[in-house]
Amino acid sequence: MPQIVRPFCFRLRCFTFSILIVCCSVQSAPWQSTDTLLLKETRVNPQHVLDTLAAADTTQSTTQKAIQFYIKSRALDALILHEKARQSAMAGLSLVDRKNTPLYHYLTLAYAEAMDGLGHAENVLKQAQTSLNWAKQHGNDELIDYGLSVNGYLNISLNHFTDALRYFQQGYQRQHPSNGLFQQGDFAGMLALVYEYRQEPTDAIRYYLEAEKYYRDNEMTLELANTLFGLGKNYVSSNKLNDGLPLLLQSANLALDIQDLQGAAYSYEAIAAVLIDQAKFDKAGAFLDDALNLFAQAENPFMQIKVLVEKATIAIATHSSNEALNFLAKAESLIDSDSFLSQRIAINDLRAQAFALANDYQSAYNALALNRKNRILWHKEVNSKQLLELQTRFELQQQQTKNALLEEQNLRQLNQIKNQQKIKHFTILLIALLFLVTVLLLWLFVNSKRHQKRLEQLANTDTLTGLLTRRKTLEDAEQQYHLAVRHHTSFACAIIDLDHFKQINDNYGHQTGDQVLQLFGSMALKHFRQTDILGRVGGEEFLFMFPNTTVDEAKDMLLRFSSSLTTLGENLDNRELNITISVGLVAAEQCDGIMEVIAQADAALYHTKRNGRNFIKIAELRA
Repeated sequence: MPQIVRPFCFRLRCFTFSILIVCCSVQSAPWQSTDTLLLKETRVNPQHVLDTLAAADTTQSTTQKAIQFYIKSRALDALILHEKARQSAMAGLSLVDRKNTPLYHYLTLAYAEAMDGLGHAENVLKQAQTSLNWAKQHGNDELIDYGLSVNGYLNISLNHFTDALRYFQQGYQRQHPSNGLFQQGDFAGMLALVYEYRQEPTDAIRYYLEAEKYYRDNEMTLELANTLFGLGKNYVSSNKLNDGLPLLLQSANLALDIQDLQGAAYSYEAIAAVLIDQAKFDKAGAFLDDALNLFAQAENPFMQIKVLVEKATIAIATHSSNEALNFLAKAESLIDSDSFLSQRIAINDLRAQAFALANDYQSAYNALALNRKNRILWHKEVNSKQLLELQTRFELQQQQTKNALLEEQNLRQLNQIKNQQKIKHFTILLIALLFLVTVLLLWLFVNSKRHQKRLEQLANTDTLTGLLTRRKTLEDAEQQYHLAVRHHTSFACAIIDLDHFKQINDNYGHQTGDQVLQLFGSMALKHFRQTDILGRVGGEEFLFMFPNTTVDEAKDMLLRFSSSLTTLGENLDNRELNITISVGLVAAEQCDGIMEVIAQADAALYHTKRNGRNFIKIAELRA
């Protein structure tokens, strides 16, 4: 099933995005000394940078305005405000006339980052690669580092982890001057993120620890907060909760210190997810409330929906179906476009569970039926995106091949061989993707069957006593009766009535009556065998069937059970309650049909009621 986690990944990636804004020295980029200080400050307190820019002198040159738009875009991206970051980068690009300048490519990469944060990595991949190639052609080392970083993150978003790893490893292995603003520790954090996405926590933790030391030594608060977040999550995924949870809380506190509200919110949500797994719902709810408030302030609908869905999950786990439905309704109200399809699926899955919890099975079925349509649309959307990504990569490779042929005619044959190998690679990749889609569809089918089985179980079980419903009891009794007749085995049937149950309701209230029924059902399930058929067929009337059991054996079991009921009042802290039962018992195999069995048992029960109750009457059948 799709999960509503896509925007969540940017809490992990933005901590290294913030370092990109300072990957430029005065010698390799058009920054003034004051600009460099602002770029450095973005690594510590991006909100302070935005406040400084807001108060800056507006009578500046066009180039200086473009630079400030670049700095502003980076600060906004560090705070996970991607749409505003995109707008700032676009405003800066509109002020740059020449494309053959470092500033143009810095702004282009900033725009690519913002688009990546908005979920459109495939639309800017070519632009980012073009800017990286320009930096390599002109020997601009700081811009090369920036381009490697951006291209790596774009490939992470496109699930091209091998390519992302290649870009980051290039940056990690490059020689960086000791006074440079971009160091090996920065790329260590990026490599950790790739390994995290590849679900390799051991390698991720190793690189996160390297990045943590670098950021602590250099007092880079924002990167440290986000590195601790990534480190904490990987410890949690490795079941090292005692190591992971304190790091997540420390990350949240650091984020709040620098007014990174969303950073703190992501940490709170991650902590809550762990607490939910531990069934510590009250503590988890408190963290989710704080996270929801912070995400609402940041206008992040994706994470608001995720938090509300988690709150609904807690409500379902605590049997609060109405509260769960309210949370899901709030989450659904935040959906304003088709891009939230995976979120709709998650919401409807939980809504079906909530309706089932409230015994509204028709509404539960309707929610699941709607989700079936949503999943079909979601699969089409995923397949379209995957094919588009393949097409983009293929077209890019074709263009590169064409350029190589024009430049070096003597290597044509070699390039043709390489192209064939790449086409083969794409074919294998496509087959692998189709296989993954097939596996996913199979998983969805199995999951649907599991939900169906759960609904059947709810329909066959009396919610108050835990015993079988009247319909299921009669159905099983009919089946067992025919088996007993066919194989000439004993089959005892008992109809049980709680004596003076109406007086219990009148004297102690219906709540106590319900508690008596609930405890009666629980004791019956513990006392009798798993092969016995135990069902509730009326308000305080029960039908118990005992396969392969004579009436004398059944009478002994029922006497022992009747004796155990003397403790029922004590269990309810009401010693005045004296629960007794009247039982009509019949040898079912001697009757002509299940209806006669029940009639004979009912007649025997009626005899006990007329003769003082609180004893077992065996029906006397005619020979």
